[in-house]
Amino acid sequence: MESSENLFKQNQHIQAAATGHQLSTRAARNFVYRDIWGPREKLMGNPWSLSNPSGPVILRLAENSLLHGDVVNFISEQMTVRPSEHLTYSTGPRGSRRLRSAAATFLTKEFQAKEEITADNIFITPGLAGAIDSLAWAICNEGDGILIPQPLYNGFSIDILNRSNVRVVGVTYEGIEGYSKLDDVFRVDVNKIAIESAFRKAERQGIPPETLKEFASFCGRHRLHFIADEIYAKSVFLNPAIPSVTHFSSTLALDLCDVIDPTRTHVLYGASKDFCANGLRLGLICTRNEGIIGAISSIGILSWPSHILQDIWAAMLEDTLWTQEFMLKKRKAMAEQYRFATSFLFERGVRYYEMNAGLCIWVDLRHLLISKSSFQLSDYSALRVTSPNASVYKQRELRIAEICGINGVIIAPGHVYMAEEFGWFRVTFTVEEQALKEGLTRFWRSLMEAQAEIQG
Repeated sequence: MESSENLFKQNQHIQAAATGHQLSTRAARNFVYRDIWGPREKLMGNPWSLSNPSGPVILRLAENSLLHGDVVNFISEQMTVRPSEHLTYSTGPRGSRRLRSAAATFLTKEFQAKEEITADNIFITPGLAGAIDSLAWAICNEGDGILIPQPLYNGFSIDILNRSNVRVVGVTYEGIEGYSKLDDVFRVDVNKIAIESAFRKAERQGIPPETLKEFASFCGRHRLHFIADEIYAKSVFLNPAIPSVTHFSSTLALDLCDVIDPTRTHVLYGASKDFCANGLRLGLICTRNEGIIGAISSIGILSWPSHILQDIWAAMLEDTLWTQEFMLKKRKAMAEQYRFATSFLFERGVRYYEMNAGLCIWVDLRHLLISKSSFQLSDYSALRVTSPNASVYKQRELRIAEICGINGVIIAPGHVYMAEEFGWFRVTFTVEEQALKEGLTRFWRSLMEAQAEIQG
């Protein structure tokens, strides 16, 4: 909870911005506290490359550039502009019929949907951020909250807050019976207790199928909506360090009729991660709730992806042979990049959490936050966000990220993802090989500087 003093100061800044720039109060609030892309624009427009060696290596964004060449070739060779469909309003803001039909077929087959998905169950949005924003607007009133297990994607706080003023309610695991390490967040019994606890608290103020069903069952019991973000469904790769793999299971493949009303279950998917195409800005909502489709359609014209871009993704989904070969090639490339990145870290004694899905590595730098004089082997209890000295360790975490930035590599500190301990960092490994090598070299140099500064 914010202190009354902080809230007073925030309101002063908001009112000053509203007066100085002739803005509404809500616009002033977003300008002062919620515009993250404006400050990033200069940085994002000058990334490292062989022709720009002084630019920063950006390892904080969840982007997969490994197969950009394949995507470029496909678009160049396959796309045809159809004036009647691409240069008119065509079928309107719900999405091109071609993409909705192709996506429905893809989800039915590749996600092994229990019931066939049709084009009428699909609504196309400008990226998954647009899908999350639209759903929050459609199902939540201002001030409502959405329960999300921690650590979580930091963009949720933007996607559900900036327009709808809906809040992230983090499902914490610290202090939950059965929780002792990060692996435990995938246990059904731990999740059951954690999410019930978070729900009660909110009232006062790679996941296995069984866990997904427990989440859905919880939502059913409390008449809540269950939203499954499956953006990384096809970004799974082989990691020999994880011998017992839990394969991806879609919510669509589960029989949930006995635990939740089907009109309260919604699946999100997009082109960004699995198809290496963040810049297409294409996502979708898959739902059997006609009311939600209609409500989002009423404001769809305000955020309507171009039909020519939609049909680029549709062409990929329709070309099943190309898609299969693309996914196989991508998984191999991801495994190779992950192996290179983790070998680099392992050889230098940097710990990390083993994974086999997604585009980023969860790097463990907790040891750098604790001074040598107070460090006890494997005792990181002081780094919990609930500890008395939490503000000290948060500043040290920020300082490590700052040193990395000074050295030209941009990574993300764990607290922005609501991690329950300080000292974790997210590092993207799915960038072009030369960029990854340069970025990791700068990262290691930064860690040496941070260790000398913090630990002396």
